[in-house]
Amino acid sequence: MKHIVKNSLLVACATLMIGSTSFAASTPKVQPIGIPNPIVIYDTYENVVKDAGFTPLYLTRDAGFSCYYLSLIGKHTADIGFQRLGQPETTVRVRTMPQKADKSMKDISGVYSVTWKDQVIDGVPVSIAKINDTSYVAHWKVGDYQFSAQAAGMSAPQFKALLENSLVDDSAHYFVK
Repeated sequence: MKHIVKNSLLVACATLMIGSTSFAASTPKVQPIGIPNPIVIYDTYENVVKDAGFTPLYLTRDAGFSCYYLSLIGKHTADIGFQRLGQPETTVRVRTMPQKADKSMKDISGVYSVTWKDQVIDGVPVSIAKINDTSYVAHWKVGDYQFSAQAAGMSAPQFKALLENSLVDDSAHYFVK
């Protein structure tokens, strides 16, 4: 009797395994329900430019940084990550978005719950905020483009110098109508 129950159990398990395998093979794959990821990561700056349809603001090697991250957010906002040469803990994320992509957007930094202070750099109104003792963020508009920069691993004077000597300065020269 014990032998019959054992054999019956084995046959039942085998049938379930074969049945579930054939069922799984015939069941169409269902995509998960939810919001698609709006961030697309790229290998080259040229591909970002091509897909975005504009040339995003970029920190060059002469500013002391190298690029380590390239993406587009929602097909309209370039998000490019840089790290200081020889100091990988010092990073800067630079975003560029054409104003026509979203005319209601006033700040593309993605940073909230900070106190913004308005300053003028190279004739450009810039809003700057401290995130913590070594992290800062800024956003500004030049011509038909919005920009933001978020830095980690640097002091307030270093961040302001980066805005004055590279980011805001470059945007004021290259993105004017």
